[in-house]
Amino acid sequence: MQKHYELTYIVSIKYLEAELQQVMEQIAGLIKEFGGAVTLEQILGKQRLCFPIKLTHQGTYVVVEFDMEAENIKKFDDLLKLKPEVLRHLMIIKRVRTADEIKREKELQEKLRQEKEDELKEMEQSGKDRYKKDGVRKTARRPVEKAPEVKVEKAPEVAPTEIKVEAKKKAEKVSMDDIDKKIDEILTEEIL
Repeated sequence: MQKHYELTYIVSIKYLEAELQQVMEQIAGLIKEFGGAVTLEQILGKQRLCFPIKLTHQGTYVVVEFDMEAENIKKFDDLLKLKPEVLRHLMIIKRVRTADEIKREKELQEKLRQEKEDELKEMEQSGKDRYKKDGVRKTARRPVEKAPEVKVEKAPEVAPTEIKVEAKKKAEKVSMDDIDKKIDEILTEEIL
């Protein structure tokens, strides 16, 4: 019994366009060799790989949909594993969509697109309503709380001569004997 399959495979980036086309033709030829029929072949493009495969960091993704007998799939899969051009591949059974399903899907996509457009228009309109005719933006006003009053006390006035005397006292040099006495006092207090 024939089933519908989807094959996604990665070809190393080192293969140029002409070589890539040859690889795609080889795989399509293998499908036909095993009694299958290709229904869709599509290049998804070049992508950076999440991790290097066979020292390759980028690859070209290709998708092929085909019909084939179920008993031939295992042999076809084994041959794909031996192809050095194919870094990785994934084959799944794909359900064939009917014309009604495709039509409903397109209608749904159109409906979603229309809803998004309406939503964007509504957002633009509500954005325009925020502005007055003179171009000044309207904003919601919140009641402003008054800051608590702070009392500032003035520093006592000091005569300039007193400041000079205090500065001189600080600037005086202390003798080493005074420092030694202070250290001894501190140390004896802490020990006891």
